[in-house]
Amino acid sequence: MVLLCVLAAIYAAFLVWHEPWFSRRLKPGEAASLLHGKYEDMEETDPQERRAFEAFMDADDGRPFYMLNLMQYRERAEYRNGLQPDRIAAAGMTGREAGRRYARVVVPELLKRGCYPVFVSRKISNFLSAGSGSDFFEEVAIVRYRSRRAMLSMAASKSFLEGVPHKWASLERTVVVPCRLMLLLDLRTLVPLVLLAAYMLASKR
Repeated sequence: MVLLCVLAAIYAAFLVWHEPWFSRRLKPGEAASLLHGKYEDMEETDPQERRAFEAFMDADDGRPFYMLNLMQYRERAEYRNGLQPDRIAAAGMTGREAGRRYARVVVPELLKRGCYPVFVSRKISNFLSAGSGSDFFEEVAIVRYRSRRAMLSMAASKSFLEGVPHKWASLERTVVVPCRLMLLLDLRTLVPLVLLAAYMLASKR
């Protein structure tokens, strides 16, 4: 019984981390206010894309979502406006290497906020394409966000701002699309099954 209570407590703690139960919906204009002055010096930040980001935040429904990333890397990383934190190390760095630097920053920031990558894959071949140029990407990544507030919090954090130049330096082209879950293995199903299996194994001893 003690073990069962411990496992139930672990699962409850997981749900508190995973679910947006205690997260308030963003108010219109809150994203623009929080990000004011934080990205203006980055020439890669297109004003139209920033407005689209803020509009997405302003329409917050309080629910989790998935962000689909289609990525094409540069052959050589291109840091601009002196934003590379280490000029010597950045010299000759490939796009993929800069991307790995970005990942080392962003993954801990995601996990702090109940967010995590659920799928990362490298394309092995082109197959079918609906239009010219739509097969540009070479990698696909899907990230689960607990809420739009969690994503905004990450985007405004000091660590993320220091790491995001690696992202822009690494990518030749990218498309990022927020999506709603329809069918995907969900950790809310997997975790209790693992805990149940651990309980059953322990009970047999």
